[in-house]
Amino acid sequence: MSKAPAFPRAEQIEASLELLAERCEDPTPLVYARLFERLPEMRAYFWRDSNDAIKGEMLARTFAAILDFIGERRYAGHMIGTEMVTHEGYDVPREIFTTFFKVIAETTEVVLGSDWSSDFATAWREMLAEIDRYAAAVPRTDVVSPAFDSIKAQMQERYGAGGQSATT
Repeated sequence: MSKAPAFPRAEQIEASLELLAERCEDPTPLVYARLFERLPEMRAYFWRDSNDAIKGEMLARTFAAILDFIGERRYAGHMIGTEMVTHEGYDVPREIFTTFFKVIAETTEVVLGSDWSSDFATAWREMLAEIDRYAAAVPRTDVVSPAFDSIKAQMQERYGAGGQSATT
């Protein structure tokens, strides 16, 4: 089995993230400042995060997903889809979910300054487009299918609202 990265420009993404880590011990405040500048309404979702632990964990998990996405892709595609659905449960519109990846790219560019190369820009642009394609393929949870309605009605008829079988 090949260990070649799934993403052809993985080297450029890794190099840009390594430079980010060298220049910025914790990019969490920078990433979220940019996110809240772009989408001020997102700040309200973090009302309980008084010490930035939730933001930091979310950013760390996103970095891990990016590295897997450009590498072996053992879980990143599924993680992106799962997190989209999870965030819909928090009433985060799926249309803005991938914005977080874009904000990370923009923050990385700002921190790297003159070391942000055209190769980095191309790699990030291509990776973000691929992540957008993955996200677009995730089934929506806010759309009810007629087939599901039929199955749900059958289950309610059989088991009732309390979950007990009507035959027991």
